[in-house]
Amino acid sequence: MAHHISCHLAGLATRRGEKCGSPRATRGRRRGFSLVEAVAALAIFGFAVVVASSFLDVQMSAARRLEARADLVRAAETLLESVRGGVRPLTSGDVDLTDEFQPMSSIRVRTTLQVIQRPLPDLYEVRVEARAMVRSEEMVVSITTQVWRP
Repeated sequence: MAHHISCHLAGLATRRGEKCGSPRATRGRRRGFSLVEAVAALAIFGFAVVVASSFLDVQMSAARRLEARADLVRAAETLLESVRGGVRPLTSGDVDLTDEFQPMSSIRVRTTLQVIQRPLPDLYEVRVEARAMVRSEEMVVSITTQVWRP
């Protein structure tokens, strides 16, 4: 009788004289998941996938912006070094760097050089700007320095 009560408390339907683990006793036991449990698990999994994909999209966008910014800095430094080295004249205007600079990302970089003569002879203030459109947002990198006429 005590054995029958312990099986009953464990949720197993048994008849008198049957053991808890007998095939007849386990027939009434539920196996697998119900439809509601399966749908709830799929909904949770789907929500996790949506959250993960939006997080991944944000990370990819940030990576593209960082890559574009690195390209703009490289373009500005390339132009500045060509001015310092005497390859480019100390004149203001738009500068085409297609022969000297290839961006790592798929952006189109526009560079501008602004030259202002300082009070000392042969000393110039040089401002280099590199611009590009990244996902409908304009990015600008600017470097300003002093340069002696090479």
